[in-house]
Amino acid sequence: MKNILFLFLALTTAINAQQNQVNNSNSSVKLTGTIVDSETKNPLEFATLIIQDNNNPSFISGGITNKNGKFIINDIPKGNYNIKVEYISYKTYYLNNVTITKSKNLGQILLDLDVEELNEVELIAEKTTVELRLDKKIYNVGKDLTLNGGSASDVLNNIPSVAVDAEGTISLRSNNNVKILINGKPSTLSGVSPEALKQMPVSTIQKVEVITNPSSKYSSSGTAGILNIILRKSKKAGINGSVTATIKDPEYYKLGLSLGLKRKLFNIFSNVTYTDRERPGYSLFNNDFFDNSNTKIGYENEYRSLDRNYKNLTINAGIELLLNKTSSITNSVAYTKASGLNYTGIDLNNFNTLNNTTINRSRNTEEDSNEENIRYSLNYKRKFNSKGHILTADYQYSRSFELEDRAINEVILGNNNNGLFEEAITDDHQISQLAQLDYTLPFGKNYNSKIEVGYRGVFDNYHIDYTEGSIINNQFIKNNIYSNNLIYSQDVNAGYLQFAQGFNKFSASLGMRVEHTNLAVLLTNNNSTDNKSYTNWFPSVFLSYEFTNKEKISLNYSKRIDRPTAGNLNPFPNRVSKTNLFYGNPDLDPMFTNSFEFNYLNKWDKITFNTALFYSKTEDVIHNVIIETGETEIITNSTNTIAAPIIAKTKRNIAEEDRYGLDATVTYVPRKKWRLSLNLFMYNQKLNGSYNYTNNNNQLINVDFNANQFRWTGSASARLPLMYDINFQTNYYYIGANNNSQTKTKALDRLDFAFSKNIFKNKVSVSIGVTDIFNAYRRYSTSNLDNSISYNELQSDQRNLRATFTYKFN
Repeated sequence: MKNILFLFLALTTAINAQQNQVNNSNSSVKLTGTIVDSETKNPLEFATLIIQDNNNPSFISGGITNKNGKFIINDIPKGNYNIKVEYISYKTYYLNNVTITKSKNLGQILLDLDVEELNEVELIAEKTTVELRLDKKIYNVGKDLTLNGGSASDVLNNIPSVAVDAEGTISLRSNNNVKILINGKPSTLSGVSPEALKQMPVSTIQKVEVITNPSSKYSSSGTAGILNIILRKSKKAGINGSVTATIKDPEYYKLGLSLGLKRKLFNIFSNVTYTDRERPGYSLFNNDFFDNSNTKIGYENEYRSLDRNYKNLTINAGIELLLNKTSSITNSVAYTKASGLNYTGIDLNNFNTLNNTTINRSRNTEEDSNEENIRYSLNYKRKFNSKGHILTADYQYSRSFELEDRAINEVILGNNNNGLFEEAITDDHQISQLAQLDYTLPFGKNYNSKIEVGYRGVFDNYHIDYTEGSIINNQFIKNNIYSNNLIYSQDVNAGYLQFAQGFNKFSASLGMRVEHTNLAVLLTNNNSTDNKSYTNWFPSVFLSYEFTNKEKISLNYSKRIDRPTAGNLNPFPNRVSKTNLFYGNPDLDPMFTNSFEFNYLNKWDKITFNTALFYSKTEDVIHNVIIETGETEIITNSTNTIAAPIIAKTKRNIAEEDRYGLDATVTYVPRKKWRLSLNLFMYNQKLNGSYNYTNNNNQLINVDFNANQFRWTGSASARLPLMYDINFQTNYYYIGANNNSQTKTKALDRLDFAFSKNIFKNKVSVSIGVTDIFNAYRRYSTSNLDNSISYNELQSDQRNLRATFTYKFN
């Protein structure tokens, strides 16, 4: 929180220094003074001074001391003020009811050390402190012990209402149609597998903005909302940084270096991380098959053993150049190079109606993968004379490729042959560009009104080349039926206009965004194309009222869109298993959501309460569906021949969805070094829809997708001190059962704990912890279809024990 306050004051000071051209010198004055240590009388650099007008609490200004402890705040309207001075590890200094009618020197302000806070400043940096803004919640990432040595995925999983399930899929309020941004911009992390989030170390993350109902200023993508990950930049003068090493069991090694250099005219920031890890897991499919008279005709068991090995190097570096007091340019580069060797062993057993084994098969896949991503970002920022008058321009170019080479060997036990050898190669290329311009013009008394206008263009191009074939006599024979080549491009041009007005304690914001989308999908195998072009309007309304500086309410509305991804549009099947497939649907349309939300925040001395009531209605919902294809896989051994039914999963626009619910978080700090937190999210989901399809046997299958279910999730966290200056933290997560007309999924839960201690004058921290103590974080689901019942288990990550060592310098 103090870092954010520091940044806010730095910006307001820079803006105030330029306001002489617009403020009448006869009605404003200057405030000066010096802040020093009460005992040593040494000046305190970067101390913050905050002034608030007693007659107009919405007016807040302030300043920051220089290396001599001096501050100068220009252009303060004459009036009566409360003044507060803060500096880390010192007691806050208050000076109330100060009447300022002319330029005033406050003289020397003495600050006393807060010994209790000084002893714990490195230990107690808050896990997450919530700030409620007009259109977002901000969770400041602090020293959560369970996150030490973790990744961006772990950070998101620790935020109330955000969950990462057993497959690594991220959801916000139980909705996985969420848009992930990095520093407010699209990233190669968005639209790529959740594995990408595990490549970003927690040490690089400053805060996460949770925008459940984004205003028109933001991209309309993501019907669940936006998760904006803000990366750290060096704020301390001189050289500073840290080195972090993490070891886990199962096998996991991570080494990271963060380094920053700040000078008067530039700021350099960098982070390098290398990770070598193994991820064991498993999945299970049990399928019962029935004929049209509902008589059981067979049973199939499929067990998959997962052993994934990854090595990746991640480099983030940038430089911020301060051109003058009002303008800056930031250049940054992010680079990731990763490789993996992944093994999937599948044991398949087929049984007759008497549960006697008919055929046993073994299908093993070794996947050699290589991935490389690079992203260049350019930002220009110009601050004008009046407070909050800002122009920013951004350009971003990202390029990535991924090559996966899978060698597949299938053996039918009992046959006198070496089995079937296959190879599948996926060559995936992606180029994305972004151009963005944002302009904010404040006006009115105390600049409590503003107009925001901007443009944003996002241009994505994908090329997915999939080749499958058999190895016969050491030669690769391509299978043209299953091989495919997908070329996908999507251009989205958007403009927005937003007006905001403050009326003492009341604030309002009205906005409108327009987006034009051009989409082109080409399947080169059959030269089929699917081109779409559409324009949509996205209004937003935000209202808020501040009872006090600790109690606020807000009411908002926005419209959102979720466009299908390239992978969900690709109709060619993923054939890791021949009888359990997934393929996309090129006929998918985007889905649209209208969202309403009411928020309430109250902070008492020891308790913070934050709650939201929400309602959303989504049309053309894209949903997973399971299809009985009517096809069979003929399997023969020395004694039996069977026809194993093929079941496929795909995506369809099938329903309307209504959601309403409650999202509440309570934090209790009973005493120093203690923190208890509880989050409860509950909602009711109503689906109204159906779909039908004709399988390969020309059977018309009708599926009723109507559903009405209540679901809830929760999390609890406790942090407290132990003897010998050791800190302890435990987190518990619960994701409630999820049911629709086809599939019932059981609840998930997980318990973590961690211990931490700082040594060597707080320069070194050591922590140990366990994630998923009971090794219980796995998914169980059952799907009921017309002619089959399918049971599924999945565990993507096993319990892990970890130790993390961090050394900080300067």
